[in-house]
Amino acid sequence: MSTFAISGLASGIDTTSLISQLMAVAAQPQNALKNQLATEQKVVTAYQAINSKLTAFQAAADAVNKSTNWAAAKASSSNSSVIATTTSTATAGSSATFNVVQLATAQISTAAVPTGGTVVSTPANGMDITDSAGTVHHLTLADGSASTVAAAVNGAGIGVRAAVVNTDGGQVLQFSAGSTGVSGSFSVAGLDTAPTTLVAAQDAKVAVGDPAAGGYTVSSSTNTFNNVLPGVTFTVGAVASNVTVSVSSDAGAISDSVKSMVDAANTLLAELNADTAKGAMLESNYQINAITQSVLSTVSHGDAGGNSFAGSGIQLTSTGTLKFDADAFAAGYAANPSATQSKVSALASSLSSLALNTSTQTVSPLINSGNAQVSELNKEISDWDSRLATEQTSLQAKYTAMEVALQKLNSTSSWLNQALSSMSGSSSSSSTSK
Repeated sequence: MSTFAISGLASGIDTTSLISQLMAVAAQPQNALKNQLATEQKVVTAYQAINSKLTAFQAAADAVNKSTNWAAAKASSSNSSVIATTTSTATAGSSATFNVVQLATAQISTAAVPTGGTVVSTPANGMDITDSAGTVHHLTLADGSASTVAAAVNGAGIGVRAAVVNTDGGQVLQFSAGSTGVSGSFSVAGLDTAPTTLVAAQDAKVAVGDPAAGGYTVSSSTNTFNNVLPGVTFTVGAVASNVTVSVSSDAGAISDSVKSMVDAANTLLAELNADTAKGAMLESNYQINAITQSVLSTVSHGDAGGNSFAGSGIQLTSTGTLKFDADAFAAGYAANPSATQSKVSALASSLSSLALNTSTQTVSPLINSGNAQVSELNKEISDWDSRLATEQTSLQAKYTAMEVALQKLNSTSSWLNQALSSMSGSSSSSSTSK
């Protein structure tokens, strides 16, 4: 609750300004705490940024060591009409050579539409469509027109579509399978004229050797074949002979993973450099400065035999960063895949452990300590708010009381002056009359 204040009405002193100046002096300890809080918050923010980069660095190093990473494979085809892709289960070194015998097709059947448009003379009997599994789907018809039949087929949802098509020779009622392959075949009964099959349902087929002489075929209801080779998918686009699909190690994907680890290391080093530079918040923090040296020394010490990682594409620069040479990695991996994998995996394991330990044992405790200090400073600042409010109330009451007292004295002085003046006037009048 604020105190009513009279500012210098009696004393002539600007007590409001005086109190403000006294409060500014009294608030200096709190302002010092606020400055300390701002600094501590910046320190914690820097710690958190470093910890975030450490976590990303660890994740990138762990990714290098995933077994699926080094098993990455890619498929290729000797014929441009066959497109091959791989999944994570593909095995490098596998291959298959085959002939594309035929492509998958969807059945198309048509029936001529008479001039009157009627294709079912007895619509009350309906019509039947039998699918490849032998299931008969009976359709009811409102009338026997071609358009009504087409609507009934399309509304049945049985994997067959129908349309009335205007051709040079007149209208035809066309039935089309909703999918390619033998599994999409069908037959139609109940029309006045049985439909003619223009395109037969057919599976795509590849053959290895002569099936009549020990060879074999592989069929697919679509033009895409899955797992003819484990983990390999290929799509055929034309009949072709002697097509070879092969699977090789995807060194490019492995290289990208190693590069990501190096990039993550450089991102961490850049953050550390910014936070410990001259004038930065962590300039003299030896624990943070030591992280940079730990990362660089892990690489500079080389592998278990003291050999440089440069042959695997990883090396130090003169500016205190890491560099990844994709060409050097590719050459090393091509020359000795297992040795390259062993060296790079060992380095990735060391860097992952370094990042994890630094985060959990150094930076996270610093963050927790900083947050505790921030909480304590906020509490002290809040306590000072109450203390200063009490001080201001006291000063306002004190100076208000002083002004009131001076006002009373001024009033008394004025009365005495008037009384004395009156007495002096009376004495002068008496002397004159004598």
